[in-house]
Amino acid sequence: MRSTKSPSWSERLLGLGPVTAPPHAFRLDASTLAYAGFRREGDVYQVAEAAEMELPPDTFQGGILGGPPREPERFRATVAELVGTLQAPVREASLVLPDAWLRLAFADTASPPRGPDRDDVLRWKLRRLVPFRVDELRITAVEVAPLPRQEPEEPHRVLLGFAVDSLVTQVEDAFAAAGVRLGRVTSASLALLSAVAPHLPADGLAAVVLVDDGGYTLTFARDREPVLHRYKGFAGALPEGAMGGLVSRDLRLTRSFLEEQLPGIPVARALVAAPAAERGPWAERLADALGAPAEGIGRDHLPALAPTLPRTDWHRLAPLLGAVHREVR
Repeated sequence: MRSTKSPSWSERLLGLGPVTAPPHAFRLDASTLAYAGFRREGDVYQVAEAAEMELPPDTFQGGILGGPPREPERFRATVAELVGTLQAPVREASLVLPDAWLRLAFADTASPPRGPDRDDVLRWKLRRLVPFRVDELRITAVEVAPLPRQEPEEPHRVLLGFAVDSLVTQVEDAFAAAGVRLGRVTSASLALLSAVAPHLPADGLAAVVLVDDGGYTLTFARDREPVLHRYKGFAGALPEGAMGGLVSRDLRLTRSFLEEQLPGIPVARALVAAPAAERGPWAERLADALGAPAEGIGRDHLPALAPTLPRTDWHRLAPLLGAVHREVR
């Protein structure tokens, strides 16, 4: 059943709530603004239109979580320029942000935060988990399934989403000035999980890895719901051998955590979304560290996408598809 109420910020930020998504999605990061419009044909989506613009390297302020545009009016003009080139009128759309900007964290709690003190509770929870100034963040949470070995004093588990409030606000304002209302704002990794969710195994754990220029994100899902999420930024340039070693160690540590928290539930499959040249090495690392079949994401892993779509950069298109076609519970 689809909800007819206005989406809350929780539903909008994480993209996990029961809301109807428009068939338009934008993807924004420090270097690129992209768009994809989809047309539904039965049970599949056809790409109706796509566009992309490169952004000047100084468009956004720096920071661990990113920062707002240095020149808001200049950024508004850029958004208006891209929207103005689109053939179809776009009035409502979803937005995909990089995992470096929209972070996720899990927290255990005695009861899900509700009521007038909800925001204060979320900030208190987040302050104990991350080294950021939480007063400057926009925060939300959705309840997810608890881990089997969770402490009985805190039987509930929530997925926290947080981003720099001034960054999100100015991006929303720029799109609003161009006549586009942003409904759902989600991270690239959550949108990717939504795109490939129908292709994930029903039993066991699935690993979905997203690799981009800024780092990589490991998302482990059970029953199509995230149970572990780890973002790792690339701190400077490293030789391929050194990078591969760091990634492999991180994967093994992650596997040990999963074996401790979810005993007897193996990783059944691993998928990686990455530039073509990096898919093979990443698939090998995943298979070696997780002991599971691993492969790069392609057209066959996106069952909601029309099969007639020509060859493309699947790692860039998949999150946009996931933003309009939500299968994450």
